[in-house]
Order: sequence, then C-alpha cells, then structure tokens
Amino acid sequence: MTLPELVYRAAQRRQSITLKREMGVHSAAVDFTTVAAILPLTDELFSATEHIDIFGIPVHPAEIRDWSFDVLNKCRFPVKYAKDIDIRTGTSGSAKHVWELNRMLFLPRLALLYRKTRDVHYLTLIMRLVSDWVEKNPYLVGINWYSNIEINIRLINWFLTWEILRVEEIAHRNTFFRAFVNDTWVPSIYQHCKFSYAHPSLHSSANNHLIAEYAGLFVAASKWTFTESNDWKDYAKRGLEREIVQQHSANGINREEAAEYIQFITDFLLIALVTGDNTTNAFSTAFRDRFRSILSYIGHLLTINGQFPKYGDEDDGRVFLLNEDLHDNNFISLLQAGAIYFNDPDYWRGGPEADQKNRLLFGIKAQAASAKSNGTETVRSSKFYPDEGHFIFRKQTAPGREIYCHFDAAPLGYLSIAAHAHADVLSFVVYLDGHPFLIDPGTYCYHTDAEWRHYFVSTRAHNTIGIRGMDQADFVGPTLWLNHYKVLVKDYSLSADYDHVMATHTGYKKCHIQHTRRLEFLKADDKIVITDYIEAKGGKPIGLEMPFHLHPAVDCKLDGHHSVISFADRKVVMQLDSQMQWSVVKGSLNPHLGWYSDRFYKKIPSPVIIGAMPCTSSLQLRTELAFS
Repeated sequence: MTLPELVYRAAQRRQSITLKREMGVHSAAVDFTTVAAILPLTDELFSATEHIDIFGIPVHPAEIRDWSFDVLNKCRFPVKYAKDIDIRTGTSGSAKHVWELNRMLFLPRLALLYRKTRDVHYLTLIMRLVSDWVEKNPYLVGINWYSNIEINIRLINWFLTWEILRVEEIAHRNTFFRAFVNDTWVPSIYQHCKFSYAHPSLHSSANNHLIAEYAGLFVAASKWTFTESNDWKDYAKRGLEREIVQQHSANGINREEAAEYIQFITDFLLIALVTGDNTTNAFSTAFRDRFRSILSYIGHLLTINGQFPKYGDEDDGRVFLLNEDLHDNNFISLLQAGAIYFNDPDYWRGGPEADQKNRLLFGIKAQAASAKSNGTETVRSSKFYPDEGHFIFRKQTAPGREIYCHFDAAPLGYLSIAAHAHADVLSFVVYLDGHPFLIDPGTYCYHTDAEWRHYFVSTRAHNTIGIRGMDQADFVGPTLWLNHYKVLVKDYSLSADYDHVMATHTGYKKCHIQHTRRLEFLKADDKIVITDYIEAKGGKPIGLEMPFHLHPAVDCKLDGHHSVISFADRKVVMQLDSQMQWSVVKGSLNPHLGWYSDRFYKKIPSPVIIGAMPCTSSLQLRTELAFS
C-alpha cells in the first residue's frame, strides 16, 4: 500500500469505534418525496420465475428466513459489528453465497409477477421479505453491512422493484402498504444511501466496487428525495463520469482484465445512464461515448454464437435479473441495449425481439429498435487492440462457421493489487463455431478453498509457457498480486489472409528468463502457428512447461507429438514441439491440474495436454494448430 492508503486504512479503523455507537439502530421515519416513474413501463405483461439460484442451489423467496445463512456450507455468519466479521478465511462459510441472496435479485421478479397477475400474494411476499430483512439486519450489524457494493446492488433492486410496482399508486389506495413503505422500507433505503456515501472504496480498492457504489447511490438519490439527495446525486454522478474513463480505455476495454466482469460493470453504467436521461440529469457526451466504446468492444469480443472468451475472474455476478431466464446471456442483452440507446442496428444480437430487460428499461423504444433489426448479423473479422493487449483473430465463412482465437498480451490487472486478475499473459483460447476447444479453465472460488483459488488463477492453469512451481506475478492472497509483470507488444499486423502478433513479458525476470511469443493466423490455410522464444540468461536449469487446456466436451487423442482434438464435425490437429515430452492429464489433485469451472463454485475434470522439458539455455518452440 502507498503511504496515503496506509493513512486512509488507519483512519477507517479509528472510524469503526465511532460507527459501533450507531450499530443496531433502525432508522426512524424520514421525510421524503419521490420522483415520478423513471422507467417507461408499457402495459405489456411481463414474465418471471419465482425461484432464484444461488450458484446452482435453488432457493424459493417464500422460504427465506435467515439472511446470514450460507446455503452451501449450511452455516451462519455471526451477528456482530459488520467489519469485525471474518470473510477471508472461510471459517464462517462463504460470504459470496450469503451476499448473492441479499442482493435481492428476486425482488423485481416478484414485482413483475404481481404486475402480471395482480395477485396480492406477491405484494404481501415482497412486504414480508423487506420487513424481515430490515428487522434482522439492523444498521451496521451482520455480514450484509460488510461490503458497500452489496449495499448498492440491493439499492438498485429496491429501485427496480419500486418502479415495477408503481409503489405510489398502491400506497395511495392501500393504507397497510403505505405504512410499510413509510415506516420500514424508506427508512432502510435512507440508511443504505447514507452508508453508500460514507464508505467509498478508495485507493487499491477503487475498482468495479466504486462504480457500483456511485451507480447505486445515483439511482437511489434520483428516485427518493431526502434532505441529502441532491448532494448525493451530484457526488455519485461526478464519480461515475470519472470512473468510466479511469477504469476503461478509450476503446472501451475494462482495466480489471476480467472478461465476465464486463457485463456486470456495464449494467451499473446502463441503469445510471437510463436514470439520468429520464430525470433530466443526463450524463455527458464523454460518458456516453465511452459507454458506446464498451459496447463496441463487447461486439468484437463475443464469438459467433455470443460466447465470451474467459480471462481473469468470473463469479456469475449480476446487477439485476429482469429476463425470465435466470441464466440469460447478458452480453447479448447489453448489445441490444446499445442498439436501442444509440439507434444503431449494427449492435443488435440475439432474436428479432428485444428481451424483457430492455423492454422494461426502454419501453416502446425497444420495440422500435427490434423492428429495425433485419435478423442478419454483421460478419466480423479480426480485431486488434494493441494498446490494451487484446488480440482477436477471427475468420467467418458460412453462417454459423467461425474460427476464433483470443490472445492475451494485457497487463496483469487494475490498480496495485490487481484483485480479479489471473497470471495469464501470452495465453490464448480457441473457439470453433462458438464452441470452446482450447480454454481458460475459469475461476471456481474466491476466499474459500485457498488451494483451488491459487490453481485457477495460476500461470499453470493457462495456455502459456510456464516455469514449474512459479507464477508470472506473486500471488499473496485471494485477491492480491504483487510484482506485476510488464508486457511489450513488439509487432503485429492485420490483412485479408494473414494476421500476427508478437509480444513479450517480464514475469520470469527473477529466473533470468525472457519469454516472447509470436502467434500467426494463416487464414487461407485455416492454421495458427505459435512460436515461443525462451531467452535464458542465468545458466541454471529450470523446468519449462507448456499446457494446452481443453474443454471437457472435446475428444482428445495424443500420439507422441501429434494430437487431434474433435467435437461434433470440427477438429483441431496439433503438431507439438518435439523437444518436449507430452502427456495428457485430467482431474489431478496432486498437483492440481486438469480442471474446468464454467460457473462459480462448480468444477469438473478436464483434459490438459502438457509438455515438459529442462531448460538451461535459450531455445525456440513451435506449435501448429490446423482447423477442419
């Protein structure tokens, strides 16, 4: 940490003494007014499912009784001052599972069901759940007051629920509901806003959490007018204007280097953008331009069927769930939002109709934009982002046919701790027709299962050159990296028949090793050639490794230095370097190797072709991938 951050952290500890005096206090009724309906809801009948999914564990809202209960480990976090709770070691369970429940992503879904059926059961259930949460989570007490990002995701879902219900209309005719709103719900909303404003994520923590905090407070202060709302709104809007630029390159690439987080972060920006426009408090042209750049990057990043190449952390995080499908493709939804917001059909992906989320956010504009979509998607070619270190190699031929490769020559991550980064520089993944062949194994977990956390973020778990027992940076905690490597893109080119990139990094400097990789895409031959240059300066022998991680669904055959990987009617023929000894490993526990996580807290065995050799001097390795 820098000296200013050390001072800031010390001040936070001192502040805790004062805050403990406020803990446990339920807010009294507060004076407030509300802005008229912000979301342009139509009379359309929307659909949703009642149940929710906590990382694969089904939960029905009507059965929720304990807001501090970890449904995975069947244990409960202690009831005490929030910041005194241990979430780092897993001794009390998985905080992620508790927080996922307490984000209340299910609440707008219940509001949609009430709006569709007018069944008072859903309205009563919403009142019971919110009242129960407020009673059992007094201010600053318990795990659900620990993290400011969680406070603000809950605020956003309360805002959406309020908008979908049209709360003012119900309160006008229902005195019981009005008492619930005035005496229970709004006072807690006020405490959430107060907490959000007072506990920003600063210094090394000023990543996606800060965007979430500004977005939640901006949306809430735009809807509910308290004494402080104008100040909160101005503060949050300034923060969003700053952070969209700070945390994204001019090309719209998020600096955290975590692909799935892109959809998560962009939803915060989207809900703030829509709220600002609909309350005559629009964001600047610079904000909208950077938002458009983010959507453009998403459009280039996705495969032909809308899949995204994994890099960095992923935790299935969502800001809200407004489509009927709990596991919808939010990247596709965001591109639809871009087509609607910017009146640009080139963004459109997915079916001919706008999804429910965008119909809720944009009303009749969503219908107009879907009418402009003719059902054909833009044929995309390779796209390079050399300044950011992301290189997308692509060849599309017949409809549905695509060779896709993402090459990573990006920095480790964002800010000094690079919290959501993986040590994966000069790694690559390959998709054929949208199906993954060579993969990034995913994330699996954060703060629990330390050995598994280290494996999934390690260099060995990625398709790059490794040195046995070493990562390209120093992993010192679940979300903490030190001694970040530097990356240099040395050369690149794009043409109709041939694309290539050449890059190097300093991750093995302590071993006096320099790794440089050249990746060439020979489009006419449907072939990728990878050349690795190892410059050894120390003279001491090291164990060199080259893994190729494969998707569990592919069939793999290895014969010496020749391998065939196949799935459906597609295959990759790999000619491996003869200097290495090659083997296939799947589901190894000692050491961890050959695993794939397609969802948070889920992992299955997956084959990895791995080459090994001793290295005492400089050498060159060559790998060829032929696609058919």
